Amino acid sequence: MHLAYFHAPWCGVCHEKSPVVEQIASAVGLPLERWDIEDDGGRAEADRRRIKTVPTLALIHGERVPFRLVGRMITPENVRHLLAQFAPDLRGPSLAE
Repeated sequence: MHLAYFHAPWCGVCHEKSPVVEQIASAVGLPLERWDIEDDGGRAEADRRRIKTVPTLALIHGERVPFRLVGRMITPENVRHLLAQFAPDLRGPSLAE
């Protein structure tokens, strides 16, 4: 299980959310993959995961994507809420209140 962050170099919100995503991944102890949709590999991975909007933070579990957050919805509070539903053992107390 890991987090995947889909972004684009021209996206202002992507740049704004990048440090938030780093903080979230560190707090919950999950590996973080970064995918630039401008690169062929990033576009292919976004298509494979059915990611249509940037920025998107997705929880990847095997071939499944149990949840994804888009744009300004990428917050520690929202991740905490979704992890409580989809991966309760990862809620980590260090995730910001």
